[in-house]
Amino acid sequence: MVQTMSWLPVYISKEDLKNVSSWLCDEPNIALIKSVGSGKWQAFNDFSIESSGRYCLYHTECGPLPLISDSMLEEDGTIEDPFSGWQELKSGAEKDIPWFGPGHTAIFWFNVRQIEGDMIGMSSFEWIGNHYSSIDGPAPDAAKKWWARLGRWIKKQSKRIQRRGEVFGDNNEIYAMESALQSINGGCKRAFNP
Repeated sequence: MVQTMSWLPVYISKEDLKNVSSWLCDEPNIALIKSVGSGKWQAFNDFSIESSGRYCLYHTECGPLPLISDSMLEEDGTIEDPFSGWQELKSGAEKDIPWFGPGHTAIFWFNVRQIEGDMIGMSSFEWIGNHYSSIDGPAPDAAKKWWARLGRWIKKQSKRIQRRGEVFGDNNEIYAMESALQSINGGCKRAFNP
């Protein structure tokens, strides 16, 4: 059976982002991993997300993070304390985000794309879920529960709308948070792809 990755698309405005950021920061087991130098990363419990970008969220109850080796001849290590920071041995294709291999079940990605000009971007949350379960085993229950919790919270804060055409219709698939929905209803165009 093929496992797919989980994706939660949402239109958010600057005001909505403040709400999302505050909620994420208040989540007891969620930390933001950010750059503290070239190839250096650190997890933070106290954080704020204020602009467009790709953000790495770490569920602290889901086991240690791998320190990917820069040699095929050496085994990967473990990041003992992400809150103390670490130096990456091998980086991924995107140098501005940490690399934990092709997907790690303790990592959730928050892609923020806000209003640019007269168009609101499509933001999203991503999680690898059980995509690699046949290799690494199933995702931890804590991660599954948090993904479901995130989905419930977004659903309570939003209305589902169509990605193009009329705002509401037969194909309401993208969540729009309150302020973003007001902008869209006021004539702001919306991206129909991330």
